[in-house]
Amino acid sequence: MRDRPTLTLSVLLAVTLVATVAPPASASPTSSGGERFQPSVTYDLSVTDAERDVIHAEVEALAGRVSSARAGDGTYNPLSLVGAMLDGSSYDSISRGGTAATEYPFPVSNTEANQNEYDRKVAKLAWVVKLATDLGFPVVVQRQADKYVYAEIGDPDAPEMVMALSHLDSPTSSVSPAQLARWRDADGNLGTPGAYHSPYVQDGWVYGAGIQDDSGPTLATLLAAKALLKAGLPLDRRIRIVMGIYEDGGPGTPTAANTANFQSIPYNSNPSFYDNWAYKNLNREETPIAAYTSDSRFPVIVGNSGSVTPAVSMSLSADSAKAFRLTDATAGVTLREGDPTLKDIAYGSTTQIASRAIFTLDVAGAGSAERDRFVSAIVAAATTKGWLPAASGTTPKVKTTISGDSLTLEINTDVAMEMPTPQYGKNAVVWGMFLLSKGLGSLGDTAADMQLKKAADGIADLFFRDGVEGEAYIGKYMGIPANLLRNASNGTPNLTFALMGNINSETPTRFYTDASGSLSMPMYVRSMHLNAADSGQATAAVTDAFQSKGFTIGSLGSPIGAGLYVTHDNPLTALQFGSYQASIDHSPQEFADPYSLRDVVYPQGTTGGTLASNFRNKMTAFGAVIPGNERWWHTANERMKVDSAVQMTKIMADGMLEMARYSGPAGAKFMWADMPGLNADRADLDLLDVTIGTYKDASPAVDANQLGNQALLGATSFNIPMWNGRGNTAPTQAAFALGHEPGGVYLPLNDAEYLNNSYVAPMRLEFKVDRPDHMSDAAWAKFVAGGYGGFQFNILVGGAVVPLAVPAGQSADKYFSSRISATNPNAIYLSVNLAITDAPYAGVKPVLADSKTDLYKLNPTYLASNPDPFPGRGAVEQRGFFVFGDGQKNAEFSSPDAVYVTVANAAVDAKPSAVVKKLKGNTNELTITVKQTRIDGSESAVTGTFTINNNAAGTYTVGDYKVYVDTKGNTQVRSISIV
Repeated sequence: MRDRPTLTLSVLLAVTLVATVAPPASASPTSSGGERFQPSVTYDLSVTDAERDVIHAEVEALAGRVSSARAGDGTYNPLSLVGAMLDGSSYDSISRGGTAATEYPFPVSNTEANQNEYDRKVAKLAWVVKLATDLGFPVVVQRQADKYVYAEIGDPDAPEMVMALSHLDSPTSSVSPAQLARWRDADGNLGTPGAYHSPYVQDGWVYGAGIQDDSGPTLATLLAAKALLKAGLPLDRRIRIVMGIYEDGGPGTPTAANTANFQSIPYNSNPSFYDNWAYKNLNREETPIAAYTSDSRFPVIVGNSGSVTPAVSMSLSADSAKAFRLTDATAGVTLREGDPTLKDIAYGSTTQIASRAIFTLDVAGAGSAERDRFVSAIVAAATTKGWLPAASGTTPKVKTTISGDSLTLEINTDVAMEMPTPQYGKNAVVWGMFLLSKGLGSLGDTAADMQLKKAADGIADLFFRDGVEGEAYIGKYMGIPANLLRNASNGTPNLTFALMGNINSETPTRFYTDASGSLSMPMYVRSMHLNAADSGQATAAVTDAFQSKGFTIGSLGSPIGAGLYVTHDNPLTALQFGSYQASIDHSPQEFADPYSLRDVVYPQGTTGGTLASNFRNKMTAFGAVIPGNERWWHTANERMKVDSAVQMTKIMADGMLEMARYSGPAGAKFMWADMPGLNADRADLDLLDVTIGTYKDASPAVDANQLGNQALLGATSFNIPMWNGRGNTAPTQAAFALGHEPGGVYLPLNDAEYLNNSYVAPMRLEFKVDRPDHMSDAAWAKFVAGGYGGFQFNILVGGAVVPLAVPAGQSADKYFSSRISATNPNAIYLSVNLAITDAPYAGVKPVLADSKTDLYKLNPTYLASNPDPFPGRGAVEQRGFFVFGDGQKNAEFSSPDAVYVTVANAAVDAKPSAVVKKLKGNTNELTITVKQTRIDGSESAVTGTFTINNNAAGTYTVGDYKVYVDTKGNTQVRSISIV
C-alpha cells in the first residue's frame, strides 16, 4: 500500500460561506410603504428552482388527495400523505401519563388509569415501522417497542446527519369529558365514542386527534423525506426522521442515576422531554449537526418567549348622555357559514385573539340621517378594505343592524388567529375600532369629543394606521426605536402585542359593560428581548404611546426572552427562513395565503416549549402551522386543510434538502478514541457547539508559495467551544454572552476536571470536492480513478506548511478515506482523521488508537449480569489520527490557520494548434502549440518549432506530448491531434 493512497479527487471551486454577517439593516420594519427589514445574517441557498420543481412534483405524487374518506374505508392510498395522516390518527396515542420503569428497557406503565398506555403506543409505533418500511426507506430503526422510531436516507458513510424529531401523540386535554362532548364524527354526530381517533376527510379538511399536533406534521416530515428519496437530488449529509410518541404528557423521565445504571454517559444530565431522554440518554443516538421539530410554526421558531399581560383601559362614562355611546362590547371566535365546529378552536391550549367582535351602541339621541351617515361610513370603509360585500354562502365580515334605539356592529374576520402571531392580523376588536372611528368621524361635531371616538381613534392609530395591521402588532407605531423592533441578526420581533387575546370559550368575552362604564382589554405581550435594558426602553415607549392616546395601561415591566433554542446569529435560522421564503416565492399562486403575509413573517419566539429546547444551538421548530392558517391543537375536532398539509410537506422537503448540503467546504464526524493522556469524553456533538456554519472556507489563507506545484482542493478553519453540560436546556442570550464565565453556557475555565484533563476531539474531517466545469468526462473519470496522482493533506500553522504524512510501515487507509456521492456523480469527498487537543501546539504526531463513532456504551456493572441488547453498537476499531494542539487551553477546539488538501496540479486537458510558415526553397517552418488546462483551472502552453518539407505529415514531440500533424500544400494544416 502506498503511504499516500490514490483516491477520487476534484477541484473545490468558488467556495463561499453561506452564512454571512452584513451590516445591520438601517430601515425600520414595515408592512407597507417602506423598505422591508433585512436580517443581517443571511444564507445563500443551494436548492435551485429546477430542483424545487422536482421536489414539489414528488410531494404532489405522494399527496394522495381525496375529497372524502374515512380511516380504513379503502378509498385512499395508505402510503400517501393523506392516507398516512388518516391511518396514523386512527390509533389512540393520547398521552395519558403513567410512569416509566427505573430499569432497562424502562417500559412505560400499562394500567387501567392510563388506558394501557404501553400497548397503545406499541401499536402505533409498530404501524410506523411498517409504514416507513413499505415506503422503501433503506434504514428503519426501533430500539424498544414502546419508544421512538427513526428512518434515514443518504450515504451511510456521510459523516454528518441532519434530523427532524417530532412526536406522534396528543394530549389528554383534547379528550377531557368536556372535549369529548364536542368531538363530531364524520356524520356530524356529537359525542360519538372514539370519534377523536376515527379520522376523516371532508370539505378539503382532514380531521382527527393529532392531525395538526403533531402526528400529522411528523408523518409529513416522513413523506417529505420520501419525496427526497424518490427525487434522488444531491445531498452531502444524511437525513434522519425521528418519530417519538411522548411529548404531550408522557411518563416521568427516569432519573439520571437510573439511566446511568444502564448506560454510561459522561457529564450526564436529563433532557426535559421523555422522547429526547429516550433518544439522547437511553440509547445515546447520534446528535445531529442541525435539526428541527415540526411542532410549532413556520417560518422558524428560535426559542421561548417571556410574557406580560397588562390591561388597556379607558373610562367612557363621559359619554353616558350622548348618542352613539357604547353600551356593550364582546369578543369571541369568528363565525363561519356551514362550520359548526369552528367555535371549538377556542378550547385549545394556545388561546385566541378576538376574531369576532360585537359592539352595541345606544342611538336614542340620533336621528335617522345621523344613523344612516354612521352606517354608510362603516359600510364604505369595510368595502374599501374588501370586507364587504360578503360572498354568497359566507358569513359577512361586517354587519350593522339597528333595532329600535340599539345599533349593533358585528365583525367576523373569517379566520381564527392565535395570540403568539398577532402580526398576521385579523383582530376583530381592532377592525371594529377602526370602523367605529370611521363611523363616528362621519358625525362631525356630534361625536368629536366622545370618549369612544378617542378610544377608537387611538386603537386604530396604534394598530391599524393607514388601514394596515401587520407590523403595528410588533409596536411599529408605539414610539419604539427602530433598532429595538426586531433582532438585527434574524428579524425576530422583540415584542408582539395581542390586543384582546385569551379568547378561550365559545361564549363571547365582555370587555365593556354599560354598568362599569370602563373599556378594559387584556393585551398579551410576548418578549424576545435580549436584556432588560432594551426591553425597558421599548416598554416605556409603549406605555407612553397608550397614555398619549388617553388609555391607562398596566405595568409592562422589562420582560425578556425566556430561552433560546439557537443563538440569534445561528445560520440554521437564516437557512430555514430563507428556504421557507423560497418555497412560497417559487409558486405564489399555490402558496397564496402565506405569500400574502410574506412581508410581516420572520423568525419568532413561541409560548411554552418544544422538543428543540433540548438540542442546544442545533435545533429549531420549523412548522407545522403556516402563517395565516388556523392553529388547532389540544382541542376537539382537530384538523388541517389538505392543501396546507401538502404545502407543509413541500416546505419541509425543501428545507431538509437545504440542511443536508454543506454550507462550506467541509464537514466532520466526531469520534471517541483511546489516546494515552488525553480525555475524549467531550468529543461528542452534544457537548460541542458545532453548527452548520462552523467549517469556514480558509482557501485565501493558502497562497501560491505554499502550494508550489499543487492544486488546492479545499481548505477550512473552525472554532468549536465546549458546552458546560449536555445540550438539554434552552439558555438565555445573557448566558451566551457570558461564554466561559460563571453562568455562561460554555465550559468554565476554572472547572476542576477541565484543569486536570487534556481534552481531545478526534474527528474525521471531510472535504467536499466538486468536479470543475473545465474537466471533460474522460478527464473526470481519470481523476476519479487516481490517474493524476495522490492527494496531500496539510495544516498551515503560523504561515508554515506542515504535511500530514503517514509513518513508514503504517497503512494510509487508517488515516485517510474517501467516498463517492451516490446522488451526485460530479462530487467526491476526501477525509483525514485529526485529533485536536485543547493545548498549545507542539507539532503533529501520528497515533494509532482504538476508536469508535457510535458512542453507545453500557455500564460495566449492568453488562456483568445482563446481555448487551445491541451488540452491534459501539464497535471499536483501530484508526490513525494526526494529533496536535490547537494553540492554547481555553475549552475550545480550534483549527490552525487552515487545514487543507491538495493534489499535483496536472494538466487535465490539452488542445493542439499549428501554423506553417513558408521558408526559402522547399522547406517550411511548422510551429505547434499545445494549450494545457490544469486541475486548478489555470492555463499554460508548450511550443515546438520544426522545419518540414511541403505536404509533410508526421508525429512531433512537443513537451510531453506526441502531436500528429497533416499538412496540405505549402502552408495549410489539414489536421492535428495528440496521439
